[in-house]
This record gives sequence, structure tokens and C-alpha cells, in this order.
Amino acid sequence: MRRTSGMAQPLSVLVIDDERHVRVFLSTLLKAAGAGQVWEADSGPRGREIYLRHKPALVLLDLNMAGPTGAETLSQIIESDPDARVVIVTSQNDRQTVLDCEQRGAAGFLLKSRPKEELLAALKEFLSEAGDGKGEGAG
Repeated sequence: MRRTSGMAQPLSVLVIDDERHVRVFLSTLLKAAGAGQVWEADSGPRGREIYLRHKPALVLLDLNMAGPTGAETLSQIIESDPDARVVIVTSQNDRQTVLDCEQRGAAGFLLKSRPKEELLAALKEFLSEAGDGKGEGAG
């Protein structure tokens, strides 16, 4: 659930990645960063279903997944909720990929290749931004 204005409830997060070890790793880091409920999905369609049901404050979305791709899933989530905060988690760092995802509505990027400590710091920042940007039931 999203944080209610003025309250310090932990934020919920959805991790969408087709690789189980990546989902487990990110979920562990999210808990260490102070996230509350963390849902995991192994595909775009499953992730979108979970998103629509629970409306987490933040989504971490892998870009390279078998159809639909992460970019397509990003577009679907943003179409269903223009206020969704979706962070792309990828190993791709080329300018065109970044621009494409920004145009589709991505709230940020997280490179999988970053050291664990940097990933943790970035997740804390994304959680903080998500908490500042929305109240419970917003949108």
C-alpha cells in the first residue's frame, strides 16, 4: 500500500523480472532499504495483474524479458495508471534505451551491474521519492 500523507508506513513494491535470483536479490535489498510488502512477478502480464490489484508505490521492472518486453509492460502499466512510479532495472545503459523508457513514462533507471551498496542506496532514494510523491489511494 502507498504511504498515507503524514504517516511513516513502509511502502509496497513490485519486482517484475523473469529471473528468480534477481527477484530474490532485489526483494532482499528492498527490505533492507525499508520497503514494506514486496510482491514478485516473473512476467509482464503477471506483474501488471499484481500492479492493478495492489497499486504498489514503486515498481522495479526488468527491461529484457520474453514477450511482452519490459518496455511493453512499462507502457501497459503507465496506460492503466499514469501516476505509476516504474523504475527500469537493466544491464543496458545506452542512450536510446533510456530515452525510449523515459518517453514511455519510466521514473528512473537502476543498473544491475552496480555494486550492492550502490544498489541499496539507489533503492532507498527511489523509496523516498515514491513516498514523497503519493498518498494512499492517490490517482
